[in-house]
Amino acid sequence: MINENLHVAKAKKPKAIHPSRERRQRRGELVQIDGSYHAWLEDRGPKGCLLLFVDDAGSEILAGEFVKTESYFSYGNLCKRYFQQVGTPVAFYSDRFSVFRHNQSGAVRKEGVTQLQRAVGELGVDIICANSPQAKGRVERANETCQDRLVKELRLRNICTYAEANAYLPEIIRDYNHRFAVQPLSFQDDHLPLNPQMDLDFIFSVHDSRTLSKDLLLHYDGTTYQVVTKRHPFYLANREVLVTLNDQGVVSAWLNGVRLELRQLDRYAKPASVVDLKHAARTPLSPPVDHPWRTYGKKLNGEPTVAIQ
Repeated sequence: MINENLHVAKAKKPKAIHPSRERRQRRGELVQIDGSYHAWLEDRGPKGCLLLFVDDAGSEILAGEFVKTESYFSYGNLCKRYFQQVGTPVAFYSDRFSVFRHNQSGAVRKEGVTQLQRAVGELGVDIICANSPQAKGRVERANETCQDRLVKELRLRNICTYAEANAYLPEIIRDYNHRFAVQPLSFQDDHLPLNPQMDLDFIFSVHDSRTLSKDLLLHYDGTTYQVVTKRHPFYLANREVLVTLNDQGVVSAWLNGVRLELRQLDRYAKPASVVDLKHAARTPLSPPVDHPWRTYGKKLNGEPTVAIQ
């Protein structure tokens, strides 16, 4: 058909070229992070997500953990352990997942800051988002290797839960680094020791702001809280407070660095609204074409018409 000019073949889209990028020279200068969903336990358990932090200079796995989903608290808990054990790197290199950047479409005056950007930014760590998976190929390659070797190791040891897998993961990471990690070009380590005065649990909580009512009520996530204080309500009414939510679901309020005492008010279920049966359905059913309603009141030559059967 192409030879007879009966069909025009579509032009092949040129393949994108991803030139190789030189490694960073120092350990901790750039750390690639990513999560990999996979059936790590095969048929012995549900699917899970493996979070990996891979150093760009030497392809060394710096931290890893099995989690249920790729969320802010999952990355936050892993960051806390990584910062305490190794230190804070210069920058993270990630994809464009909503945990790392705002993906809001449309014209906005200023790009928003995600909770993870705010948390690591307080510790002096930047987040750089890659435009393609090939750009962060070191962590992608580590995920591919783990999906092959780690699954078999878990099968041989008959590990059936992710708690057992997390207990065994440090041994796998040490073996991986011994086999596949390379020596960085520079012996200098860019990781900075963590300041012991930093409260990581507070930093990696969800931060938001609310305004107290004149009765010192605070509304957050569909729940009303009463601020308990001995001070006169005049001094706290209409004040903007910082509201934090940790990974345990505990809500706290802060004013000028001082934690306020909150008491959760009872949540009452709203009564169901009573509606007429005729108005219960939002979209009424359309009558068929032969319904008598369609010819009601119509006449032909002085005689009422009948519906067409």
